[in-house]
Amino acid sequence: MKKLLLSVIMATMLFSCNTSTKTETGEDIKSDKAAKIHEGSFAFCGASGAVPTGKKIIVQGVEYDEGCAICPVLDGPSISNLAMEGVSGTYGKFNVNENFQTPDGTNNTVWSLFWYYDSLTTVPQFDPATKNWELLPPVNRSFIVNLDSPITSESNMFAMPGIVFDTTSTGVILAKVYGPLNEAAVPLRKAVPVESGMTSVTAAKEGTPYPVGTPIK
Repeated sequence: MKKLLLSVIMATMLFSCNTSTKTETGEDIKSDKAAKIHEGSFAFCGASGAVPTGKKIIVQGVEYDEGCAICPVLDGPSISNLAMEGVSGTYGKFNVNENFQTPDGTNNTVWSLFWYYDSLTTVPQFDPATKNWELLPPVNRSFIVNLDSPITSESNMFAMPGIVFDTTSTGVILAKVYGPLNEAAVPLRKAVPVESGMTSVTAAKEGTPYPVGTPIK
């Protein structure tokens, strides 16, 4: 249980976009009944970036520019957000509470969810040097959010709908995930914009546009 609670806290810290005026603590996350453990396939976007689709996405009643992230599909435990619902300009309507396992109830779609992977663990990541998807340890880095540049902006891919579209020659399953640009994943029940000047952490490689990350202060 201790390991599970640590994973909940660290996953929120490392792979979400928290820009509320008051940063939520681990206790806030653990006590929020919107967070629920998911078992099965999910898209891991913690080391991915995103590209704008040119469309809009409504998240919990608030409209943002939409981004698309290419993320590997993993299998196992992950953290979901029952309060997440909205309308993607590309995917359409989505509601985690109504379709907890996958966005449309089939294996053709996955939710992009969180789990904590430390430096001793390898997960599929796109390596710009080789142009291939490889098993690599996630390397977390910090940066100052500056909304004037895509590489210092962010994307939120927590509990967003993904469409499975490819399997690489090495067996990595990929999904296109659609989520808001510069919107925070925490608090779980309210859409909050990301702001310039925040210090953020991401596992996406430096130079990646709209990295999936989390402001920590």
